Amino acid sequence: MSGSVIRKGALCMSKKGEAKKRKAERLRNKKLIERYPWLRPVGWHGERLNTYSFTMYDDVPSGWKRAFGKIMLEDYRDVLIRYNYLDKFQWVQVKEKFGTLRLYSNAAPQEVLELESKYDYISSYVCISCGRLNAPVLLQGWIEPLCENCYNKRIVLRRRWHEKNSIDSDFTYTPYGDIKKQTQEIELIATYKCFSKERGAYEKRRDYSDTINKIIKRQKRLFTLV
Repeated sequence: MSGSVIRKGALCMSKKGEAKKRKAERLRNKKLIERYPWLRPVGWHGERLNTYSFTMYDDVPSGWKRAFGKIMLEDYRDVLIRYNYLDKFQWVQVKEKFGTLRLYSNAAPQEVLELESKYDYISSYVCISCGRLNAPVLLQGWIEPLCENCYNKRIVLRRRWHEKNSIDSDFTYTPYGDIKKQTQEIELIATYKCFSKERGAYEKRRDYSDTINKIIKRQKRLFTLV
C-alpha cells in the first residue's frame, strides 16, 4: 500500500514538474516572439498561429544556434526595423539542406532576403551539432559540417541503440578519419559563381567580415583554444 502511495506521489510530482517546464518554455517563446515577431509559428498555408508552444527558431539545428543564433536574429531585426518591416516579415520554413541552413520567408526588401544567403554560407562552415567553426564537411551519406568530437558522440549513441535493439547483428561504423570529407576554412569575403545571358559566367562577392568576426570572437568563449 505504501509503495503504491509513493509511486502515485512521484507520478504527481513528475506531472507538476513537466507542467512547470512547459510553462517556462512558453514564457521563453513568448519573449522571443515579442522581440523577433517573424519567429511566430505558421500553419500549412503560411498563416501565423496563436501559440507559444514552439517557434520557427526551434528548427535551427543546435550547433548553429549556439554559434551564431542570436547574432543572426539581431542581424535580421536591425535590417527589418530599418525598412519598417518588423511586423510584416515572416519565416515560413526553416531547415537544414545539403549541409547548410535554409531560411524561407515571405516577400521582403532585397537586403532582408540577402541575409538568407549570408547565413546559408556561414552555416556551411559551422559544426551542426556543437557550433565549432571550420568543421569539415562530411560527404559520406548526409552532407553536413560535423567535427570529429560530435561524430564520435553520434557513434556512441548509435552503438547504445544497436546493443539494445539489434543485438543479433554486429555493429559497424566508419571511423572519422576514413570518412570522405572536405576540410575548409571560412573566408570573410564570400564568392558566388553566377551566370547571365548578358554577362555570361561571372563572380559575385559579398563581404560578411563583420558578422564572421563576431562569430570568431564568440568561438573563444564557447571553446577552449589550444
